[in-house]
Amino acid sequence: MKRIANDDSGAHRRKGLQYKLTNKEIEQYHEQGYLVLNDVLTEEEVAFLEPWFDHFVEGKEMDRMGRDFCDMSQPYGTPMEDFQLVNAMLPSTYRKELENNIFHQITQNIADQLYSGGKAAIDYEQFLAKKPSKEGAEFAMHQDLGYWPKTKNTWTATFSLALTDSDLENGCLQVLPGTNKEPELRKHVPKKYSDGDGNAGINREDSHTLVIETNPDDEVVYLPVKRGSVTIHDERIVHGSGGNSSPHWRKTYVVAYRDTKTIDEERAMGFTHSHNDKVNWDEIIK
Repeated sequence: MKRIANDDSGAHRRKGLQYKLTNKEIEQYHEQGYLVLNDVLTEEEVAFLEPWFDHFVEGKEMDRMGRDFCDMSQPYGTPMEDFQLVNAMLPSTYRKELENNIFHQITQNIADQLYSGGKAAIDYEQFLAKKPSKEGAEFAMHQDLGYWPKTKNTWTATFSLALTDSDLENGCLQVLPGTNKEPELRKHVPKKYSDGDGNAGINREDSHTLVIETNPDDEVVYLPVKRGSVTIHDERIVHGSGGNSSPHWRKTYVVAYRDTKTIDEERAMGFTHSHNDKVNWDEIIK
């Protein structure tokens, strides 16, 4: 079952670096696991960020990024010319000019409203770009918590800013509302890729990508958004995105917030969300 979500929130509720959420929106986020906010950034603000996005996606920092520059739809080691879903992790780590940028400042304000009982801080960020006419540029359905270490406090607010319009044709975000309330995470396994003779076995050292099986009665909700708008999802909701069958790039800037104590706990395990981290996945992943 599939449907498209519509939302009428907009810039009329933004004043400076403040974007006021309604009680209804906060309730929806915690009950359904996601939220859509329109016109969070102005055209001028998006235009400032986009050249930096293109700088990373074009591979200008790849020589020092290692696995932090990769294709999230294919195994590590895929040649750049064959990328479909370009991923640049932790851009502010590699270019300090991006620290505390306008997207960080506004999303900090929103995260503080969603989790008023904790102290939110940026845990990680990434640039994601789907190349034109690449139907394989899909992000497999998953739950974010399936990727992360065991911590006492798991709450997460992940913001995805549309730097280009995001729709069904170019692979917008899709979610299974309410799956954040399921008592157990669904089983995650490393994505398998064709080796020419069938599916080859892949582990977390070969590819970062995990997949889950969905159920026949799952209701898929698509979240198309315009440039400058944002989707937010929590760590337990099942979500993913399809490939890009359009002739245009789909560009997304992701920033995730967690409680500061949770971030400290992660870092003590040696986990920074860099794909270059040296961790024992069998020990730290739920």
